[in-house]
Amino acid sequence: MPIAVSIVEDKTDIRLALEQIVNMADDFVLVASYRSGEEALQGIPGMLPDIVLMDINLGGINGIECVKYLKGEYPAVKFMMCTVYEEDEQIFEALRAGASGYILKKTP
Repeated sequence: MPIAVSIVEDKTDIRLALEQIVNMADDFVLVASYRSGEEALQGIPGMLPDIVLMDINLGGINGIECVKYLKGEYPAVKFMMCTVYEEDEQIFEALRAGASGYILKKTP
């Protein structure tokens, strides 16, 4: 059974690239993609993916706040933070909010 993935990314080019990567992977299926934390808060409860790739710095509600709320409501969902920053404080805050890990957007 493939792993269900959702993406939350406000930058269109990055979101589309992540969608392509997930769609090309045999063991994963893209179930939804969101442009903002607000969209994710509305859509993820209806989809309940296995994994969410979440941008830390979204406009409006940021990724850390979004994870904190969703992880509290849906503890089985895993959150992987995607960021361009290697700042320990933001990464620590994301992990404390319930993220399972993080990847840098510049990672090949």
